[in-house]
Amino acid sequence: MSTQPEISDSGAFVGALVFLRGEKDANLAEIHSGLLRENGVAAGVPLLGGGWNILLRLAVKDRESLDQLIEKHIRPIKGVEDFEAYYCKETWTASGDSAECKASTCAVLDVDSGSLAALIARLRAMAGVAEGNVADGGKQIILFLRGNSSREIRKVPGEEIRRLPGVLRVKLYDTMCF
Repeated sequence: MSTQPEISDSGAFVGALVFLRGEKDANLAEIHSGLLRENGVAAGVPLLGGGWNILLRLAVKDRESLDQLIEKHIRPIKGVEDFEAYYCKETWTASGDSAECKASTCAVLDVDSGSLAALIARLRAMAGVAEGNVADGGKQIILFLRGNSSREIRKVPGEEIRRLPGVLRVKLYDTMCF
């Protein structure tokens, strides 16, 4: 599932967040370390539960390079059963410091794109939201939540984010600090 990003001529990097699922007997550590050596893979972390095994952050100079990275270096990897790419249009840092990270969760929000600006403003001000990415043409927001414990972090989407007008669905993935 992916939507092509709107790319400007501003010279800004083009990015994507890619969720990977390995086959049953795949060597995920080898896949992960191999991907981290690829040009354009800015970061990658293991995911704990939720059906995906690895989350990658891609950043390249243009759309063509992004397509090549996915088609030539991610799609054909032996041991990868499936992947989902979320093309990111906007990235922001809301709060928190990754050096202080004790627990981290990635939340994929399906949102009503008509309320995107107001939703982003509210999420940026929310405690525990360390970073956000607008993806899939404004239909999704991918958040990185950080805190002292997984229990503390899970309260943010459960008690605050799900109640926000414009949030249609929230999927959570526990991660190593990202």
